[in-house]
Amino acid sequence: MELTGKRLLVLEDEYLIGLELERIAEECGAKSVHLVSTVAELLFWIESQPPCDIAILEVKARGASSLDAANLLLQRGIPVVFATAYDQQRSGIAGFADVPVVLKPYGKTHILQAVAAASAKMAQRMPPAKEDGASGEFV
Repeated sequence: MELTGKRLLVLEDEYLIGLELERIAEECGAKSVHLVSTVAELLFWIESQPPCDIAILEVKARGASSLDAANLLLQRGIPVVFATAYDQQRSGIAGFADVPVVLKPYGKTHILQAVAAASAKMAQRMPPAKEDGASGEFV
């Protein structure tokens, strides 16, 4: 499964939904799930903790947008999935065409499909790693 061995970072301001997402992730073999409920906590975690493997972010948590944090994660090569209760965001978030969106209420299948899509999109964006450790750049 797409979550096996992965470390997830989750921004969810509704406690019960966060717990359900944590349960889904653990059921799917996630190594760990770090749940935060505010954008401030999310930004602190991004700056102070080792990188996660994937992030699932509520688009707007407690009135604050998570888009800047999503941009930061994407720049660091971390796949992002957006979660939202707003139907008008079903087709995507402006400025984040490659980031999958899951609508609440969502289930395990929705999350797994979105994680797979986000991981595939990130793999397309990132250059392949060199096995010998060489960067391929001239200095």
